[in-house]
Amino acid sequence: MSKSVTAREELQQTATMLEQILEVMPDDLFTLRALYETSLKLELPEKALNCLKRLDDGARASQNAEMIAFVLNQYASIVGEIPELQKRIVRLQELQLVTNLMSDEVPERPSAMHKSGIESEMALAWELFQDEQLSQEEYSNVLHDLAEMSSREVSVPVTVLHILHDRNFSRFERLLTYLCQKSGVPIMALNQFEEREELREILPLEFITHHGIMPFAEVGGDLLLAVLNPFDKELLRRAGEISGRCGHAYLVTPQEYDQRLAQIKKALKK
Repeated sequence: MSKSVTAREELQQTATMLEQILEVMPDDLFTLRALYETSLKLELPEKALNCLKRLDDGARASQNAEMIAFVLNQYASIVGEIPELQKRIVRLQELQLVTNLMSDEVPERPSAMHKSGIESEMALAWELFQDEQLSQEEYSNVLHDLAEMSSREVSVPVTVLHILHDRNFSRFERLLTYLCQKSGVPIMALNQFEEREELREILPLEFITHHGIMPFAEVGGDLLLAVLNPFDKELLRRAGEISGRCGHAYLVTPQEYDQRLAQIKKALKK
């Protein structure tokens, strides 16, 4: 009995944390989705439905195809119980059709589509929680730290890996292996490569300081890029736009990333 109470308390803590994040970022679609799914687990159908409707409104406003598909799928499972949702379903289906037609005709615009760093990291935390790589308590702690750190000026990227490393996460090495296997992005020991002058300004210092991505080598004109979130393909694409070079991602540890970042900052100050 105590275990089920503890599990519910952890879910309530997660819901509270998500609500706090929404106070700062009320239109953050990923947080709305996470709060919706947490509310379902807490068996709070009215709260869950409210979150789903807010997610619907946000997905339509931003024309986010992934979230539109998610909301439609959720509506389909409950429209029999709540017939008034049919109007929302029709509006979303119409927008989905238009969005699909536009995507066939217009090239994708990566910069405009790119998620904020905090949203990408929250998505990674949720992925790890869903795949049982993080417990409910660990997931809640990561959300708390992401929200707190993103509100402060920090000298390194705000990432899930940084938080877990700083919290002495006991399964850190196993987690890196999991990330490598699921994403298909290989792990690289960054300290095997010397810091090179010609790579320092390929990406702006502010960019590599606030996003977990930086060049550490080049092969045949292509860049080898150290990353801290191997699932953030849009960030990789954005780095390619800025640098004008094709990049290949390699997962690195946060401590090695920070060490290399410190070396670059020191060299640029000279």
